[in-house]
Amino acid sequence: MRGICRSLTSIIYLCSVASAAPTSNEGKSFKIHRRAIGGAEASNGAAALGRAYRKYGWELPEGFSSKVQMPQNISVKAAGADGTVKDSGADGTVKATPNENDVSFLSPIKVGGQTLMMNFDTGSSDLWVFNSQLPPEKTQGHSVYDPKKSSTFKPMQGASWRILYGDKSGASGIVGTDTVDIGGAKVNDQAVELATTVSDSFVRDVESDGLVGLGFGTINTVKPEKQKTFFENVMPTLDKPVFTANLRHHTIGSYEFGRVDTTQFKGPLTYVKIDPSSGFWQIESKSFSVGDGPVQANPNASPAIIDSGTSLMLADDAVVRAYWRQVPNAVMEGSSGLATFPCDEKLPDFHVALGENYVATIPGPLMSFSRLSIERCVGGLQSSLGHDKQIFGDVLFKAQFVVFDGENRAVGFAPHN
Repeated sequence: MRGICRSLTSIIYLCSVASAAPTSNEGKSFKIHRRAIGGAEASNGAAALGRAYRKYGWELPEGFSSKVQMPQNISVKAAGADGTVKDSGADGTVKATPNENDVSFLSPIKVGGQTLMMNFDTGSSDLWVFNSQLPPEKTQGHSVYDPKKSSTFKPMQGASWRILYGDKSGASGIVGTDTVDIGGAKVNDQAVELATTVSDSFVRDVESDGLVGLGFGTINTVKPEKQKTFFENVMPTLDKPVFTANLRHHTIGSYEFGRVDTTQFKGPLTYVKIDPSSGFWQIESKSFSVGDGPVQANPNASPAIIDSGTSLMLADDAVVRAYWRQVPNAVMEGSSGLATFPCDEKLPDFHVALGENYVATIPGPLMSFSRLSIERCVGGLQSSLGHDKQIFGDVLFKAQFVVFDGENRAVGFAPHN
């Protein structure tokens, strides 16, 4: 379930005992593309919801596991891991592939000259990899990073990391530094987290060899010193201190660092200030409307995280129920909380406030995520189960061009053209 190549420029993070050194990336911008293929399985929507709950440490609802059979992943490494790296001063272009429902997006990067397919995630802040420290049964089907094959790897003495999810799954290990190359941008001495233990859920996800977190370093898990994220390190070398997500449904898309491509969206960008204190790209979202209906206030709205690493939109329960009430025979199943609807129903557009001065429209067809059975489909808008966050994932990104502005601490939005 992957496949987005995102455009990037890279510099690396240094630890308290090591110092990241950029190569000749100054004043550049770099792009990574993705293209779509088919092949999603019926249960992907329910599985995607389960992954989102676990990511944020939310307990799965009683009865949810009976609804979810985790799909077997579809191998895509051969179809787009042929990343080419161009000379400094030119855009680096790399390809990767998502599955049918764009459940998640992967991009190739090079660590110590070794190519890995990675998930880029604005909702986390660790760069961790499958590697040769893991036993063979944990790496089957994955590309693995071998620090012994890198002349630039350096261990970070005494450093460790651990990611733990709500269902007790997770990964942990040791830390080192190495040269990281993404789309032609290189950084020396980037902090790289090497997994020495990893849960079976990651092992089964054979297309992904790790994760590149693009949140803020305040939620990085390395101890005793938190490490900066890839974007935080690369920012000073970019033409502009931004990266953009131009993620589209079943068609070419990209992430680009250092430039805003004005040909990719309609109208002006509207920027919304974030609250970075949480470590996330977090904004307010206090109203919405469904189809041609009136604007409805959500005065007690939870803050919303703009998260490219989550497939669905998870909103406050009142918002979710208001939307699905407008769809005949849609249900939020009591035991699992999963919102489903008859696949032959035409879904209304969803209009959601992002900050105080912008309303994003998500067209009805994008509000359908995947089939659950022959007759019923899983909705792209699901409940956050009363938790104190809304998670606006790829369902939003597929309708909106998104700019992450690191200098001004803001997120910009405009509809795709």
